[in-house]
Amino acid sequence: MNLFSLAVRNIRLNGKKYVMYLFSMGFSVFTVYTFLALMRNEIVMNAFQYDTRYQSLLSSFAVIILVFVLFFLISSNNSFIRARKKELSTYALFGMPNRRIGGLLFLETAMVGLGMLITGIGLGIFFSKLMAMILLEMTLVNFAGQISFSIDPAALYQTAGIFGIIFCLMGLSGWRVVARFELVDLFKADKVSEKKTKGSFAVLILSILLIAAGYFLAISRDPYVVVLGSIPILILVISGTYLFFWGGLPKVLGMVKRNKRLYYKGANLISVSAVSHRMRSVASVMATIAVLSAVAVTAVATGFTLYANAERNTYSNIGFDLAFKSGGGNIEEQVAAVFLENGVTVLDAAELPLYEIDAPKTPYTADGMPLLTPGNPVRVYSESEYNQLVSFAKTTMETASVAQGEGHFVFPYSPDRIEHALLGKELDMNGFEIRVTEVIRSNVPGFGMLNTLVLDDEDFTMLLQERKITPSLVDGEAVHAAVFNYEGALKNRQLNQNLDGVLTTRGLHYKTAFGLYNESMETFGLICFIGFFMSGVFIMMTASLLYFKQIMAAEEERNQYQTLRRIGLEGRTERQVIRRRLLPVFFIPLAMGILHSVFAMKTADTVVFAHMIPSANSYLHVLGFSAVMYGVYGLFYAIFYIITKAQYGRIIRS
Repeated sequence: MNLFSLAVRNIRLNGKKYVMYLFSMGFSVFTVYTFLALMRNEIVMNAFQYDTRYQSLLSSFAVIILVFVLFFLISSNNSFIRARKKELSTYALFGMPNRRIGGLLFLETAMVGLGMLITGIGLGIFFSKLMAMILLEMTLVNFAGQISFSIDPAALYQTAGIFGIIFCLMGLSGWRVVARFELVDLFKADKVSEKKTKGSFAVLILSILLIAAGYFLAISRDPYVVVLGSIPILILVISGTYLFFWGGLPKVLGMVKRNKRLYYKGANLISVSAVSHRMRSVASVMATIAVLSAVAVTAVATGFTLYANAERNTYSNIGFDLAFKSGGGNIEEQVAAVFLENGVTVLDAAELPLYEIDAPKTPYTADGMPLLTPGNPVRVYSESEYNQLVSFAKTTMETASVAQGEGHFVFPYSPDRIEHALLGKELDMNGFEIRVTEVIRSNVPGFGMLNTLVLDDEDFTMLLQERKITPSLVDGEAVHAAVFNYEGALKNRQLNQNLDGVLTTRGLHYKTAFGLYNESMETFGLICFIGFFMSGVFIMMTASLLYFKQIMAAEEERNQYQTLRRIGLEGRTERQVIRRRLLPVFFIPLAMGILHSVFAMKTADTVVFAHMIPSANSYLHVLGFSAVMYGVYGLFYAIFYIITKAQYGRIIRS
C-alpha cells in the first residue's frame, strides 16, 4: 500500500471522530474568503464609497480571524498528532522509517486541508451574494441597488495562498513531532500518566483578587478612569483568569475531594477525579476559551446593542425628523412645498423664537471640564415654550415644572458629573439669582448652544422685559427654531435630498433624523455584522477545540470505563459520570467569559452607551440586550456539549 492509499484510508477511518474539527476548519476558510470577497465586492464598495471605515474595519477583522485561525489549527494539530502516536508507532514497528511516517502525516494534512479549502471557498462563493445582501441590509437601510452573483478571483487566490501556507506549516509540524520521538516513546504515549496538579490556595486567592481589581476599575463611573485603565483592566482580568485555571480551579477540585459527603455521593467520585486528573492538560485551553468567549460575547453584545438602539440614539440627539434655525423669510413655506411635492404627510410642525442669556460671571466646572464660563451665552426657554418643544420631540424627555426663582439646567453629556457641580447651586444670571433644582441630559433644545436653562414663565417674561434675556441673532437678524415630524422620515432618501437642496442653498444649519440614522446604521450595522461573524468563528473553534480534547480523553479513558463496568458500574450512573465529567470543562469557561463580559459592558456603558441611551439606568438597558446575545452564545455552546457528550459515550462503550 503506497502513502497516498494509506493516507486516504486513515482520513476515512478518522473522519467521523474528528468531524467537528474538520467542520471548524472549513468554517474558518469560509469566513476568511467571505470577508476578503466583501472587501473587494464592487457593489458593496460603491455603496460605502464615502465611508473609509468599511475597509479598515473589515481588514482589522480579517487579521484577527487569521491570527486566531492559526492558533486554533496549530493547537488542534498538535493534539491530533499526540492522539495518534500509538498508531504512528505501529508503522515504525513494521519498519516504516520516520521520514516516510512524517511524509504520511504531511500528505494527510495536505489532503484534508485541500478538501476543507475547496469546501470552504465553495461555500463562500455559493453564499457570497447572501452575505453581501445581509451586510447591505444591516448597514444601508435605504440601499436600492441590485446585487448580482459574482466570484472574486483575487479573494480566491488570497484565501488559497493563506491557508496553503497554514496547512503546510501544520504538515511540517507533524513531521517534526515524528522526528523528535523514538519508537518506544510513541508506542507508550497513551500509557504515560498525566501529572496531577493539586493547585494552590494562594494562587486561587491571587486570581480572585486580580479579577476583582480589574472589575473594580471597570465599574468606575468616571469615563476618564475607564479609558486610562483599559490596559490595566485587561492585564488584571486575563492574568487572573489564567491563574484561576492553572492553580485555582485544581485547588477547588481538591477541596471538593476533601468534602467526603459531597465527593462520595453518586457519580461525583469518578467525575471529579477525571476532571481533576485532566486539569494540567486542559487548564490553558479552558482559560483561553474563557478569555476568547468574553471577547466574542462582548463584541456581539456591543454590536447588537448599538444596532438595536440606532433609532433611539438618533432622536435622543436630534429630537425631531427635521430641525433648523431660520432667520425668517419664506423658508418654512419652501420646506412645506417639498413635503407636498413628495406626497409626504407632516405630522407635527412648530416655530419657536430662540433666546439667550449671558453666562454667570463666576465660572463653573465639572471635574475640571469647563461648564459655565463668562462670554459664552446660555440658551434659555420659558417653561411653556420648553414644554411645547418637548411635546413634539420623539424622545423620552419629560415636561418641566419650574417654580419662580428656580431653573432646570439641560446639558447633553455626563448628567452625574453635572448634577454634582450644579444641583442646588445659585447662579447669578445678570443680577438675577437662579437656583438649579434639576439637571436634565438632552441634546435637543440647544440649537447650537451647549448649555440650556429652563425658567418659570414669569421669571422669563421679567428678564426679557429687562433685556437680560435677548433674542439670538444671526447677521443682526433674530432667529427661531423650526421643527418638523413627518411620515417615513428614516426611509425616504428622495425627500431628504430635496430638503437638502432647499436648506443648503439658503446656507442654513440643519439636522435630519434620516442623515444621522443612516450614518449610525452604517457604523453600527457593520460592527454588528462583524460581531456576529466573530462570535460564530470563536464559538466554532473554541467549542471544537474542547470537543477534540474531550474525544482524545475518551480514547484514553475507554479502558477505565470498561473496568468500572466489570465491577458493577450501571449505565445510568455512567451517563451521570459523563455529564458531570464534561459539564465543568464546557461551562466553567463559558460562565467566566460571560461574567467578564458583564463587567466589560459596564465599561462600554460608561464610555459609550450612557451618552447614547437617555435612560435613568442605561446599564440595565444595555444588559437587557446583552442577555439576548449571552443566551444565543450559550445555546450554541450547549449544542456542542450535547454532541461531545454523545460522541464521548459512544467511544467509551465501543
